[in-house]
Amino acid sequence: MKVLIFGLGLNGGGFEAAAFFLKRNNEVRITDLKDRSSFGKVISKLESLGGTFILGHHREEDFLWADFVVKSTVIPPSNKYLDISKKVITDFSYLFDNYSFDKTKIIAITGTKGKTTTASFVTHALKTIGFNAKMCGNMGISAFKIAQYLEDYSKSIDYLVCEFSSWQLRDMKLYKDLAMPFLEVAALTNIMEDHQNSYENMDHYLSDKMFLFKNTINFALAPKAMMNTIKKYSNIKKRKVLDINKGKYNQLGNRLELIPSLNILKTQKLNEKDIFNSLSSYKGVAHRIEWLGSSTDIVFVNDSAATIPEAVQFSFDHFSYFEIHLICGGTDKNLRPDGMLHALKKAQSITLLDGSFTQNKLIPFLDKNGIEHSRPYKSIRKAARNAYNNAKTRKETININQVVLLSPGAASFDFFLNEFDRGNKFKAAYRAICGKTNTEQNIQD
Repeated sequence: MKVLIFGLGLNGGGFEAAAFFLKRNNEVRITDLKDRSSFGKVISKLESLGGTFILGHHREEDFLWADFVVKSTVIPPSNKYLDISKKVITDFSYLFDNYSFDKTKIIAITGTKGKTTTASFVTHALKTIGFNAKMCGNMGISAFKIAQYLEDYSKSIDYLVCEFSSWQLRDMKLYKDLAMPFLEVAALTNIMEDHQNSYENMDHYLSDKMFLFKNTINFALAPKAMMNTIKKYSNIKKRKVLDINKGKYNQLGNRLELIPSLNILKTQKLNEKDIFNSLSSYKGVAHRIEWLGSSTDIVFVNDSAATIPEAVQFSFDHFSYFEIHLICGGTDKNLRPDGMLHALKKAQSITLLDGSFTQNKLIPFLDKNGIEHSRPYKSIRKAARNAYNNAKTRKETININQVVLLSPGAASFDFFLNEFDRGNKFKAAYRAICGKTNTEQNIQD
């Protein structure tokens, strides 16, 4: 077969797809607009398997040559090259078309915020209890990895936990010939304004999310305000549409973000004690309210995956007993900063990261509301040092725990490869601060 990978990407999805088909002796070409220097050792690894690269541009001849094209989620359906392709697939469409899940319970999760954490803890708890549970989707684990596992091992998967972004669901609608398999659980964590730089309006964004609930489902979970909408989109019995945020769990302490996970797990009639026992070994998800550690009683938290204004408030709610020194700002996603106003007012200090959202919307919004802030930094190390200095000064005058929180409320592409690159650079800044005796004088920018 002749396979074209349309978009190698920086998060591993294109690599997994290319490696999967190359290992099966297919003829594989990979095309991406970025140049070779953007991908490091990834290209040489795929070349050693026999892959051919077309970088810096796309060629019509490659799309006409391919028996099928594996589309990256970031490529819009309107892209002209998709129209001339014989067949277009995604990692999920390939997985569901080519493998049987008759013996597998599939838990599918979508939402604007919290879906990765929800999927992560559900998978962790199921594994800890003793099930063979696997996770894939928007968190950066390609469905081709699940396909590889199913071919390498003869045993079936007990639970497959899938995290779907709106773009992945959009692609399933457009390029999936068969319906998705039966879903044991379909869950919506929440709906907030997002991706308005790529969607015409919120109705179109919501429509893509709701595609998940048009399939055959045993249980559906959603915020109370969305339950009637779910009932409208699905044929599921009303008594099986549940509030994903229902209940108070004292065992969680401050980890309230795990309530949706617990409610999903409860549908499976698992022993509640076993579920809570799994909490002690759960470390959380990188770049999502990720506690890095502390220096001189000042805690550093990496929430770089907070790429919309409302996500900043979501993160703030976890630190009600702390004073927060917020690092925020970045690239515009055609969103308004209003959703982070309460957090901005509550922050002890605000350090800005530079970018189109910061310059065009956030600074005017802060000035309009009379909120003080430090100038925009292009260097995250300088921004982290400024926030740390603010926290240290405050700590010397009042005995309240201080947090340096990176929660941008914006995308990252003006100065970083993606939000994960931004988070990793913040982690490096944290290590530099904690690794020096005379911190302020020794950090190298």
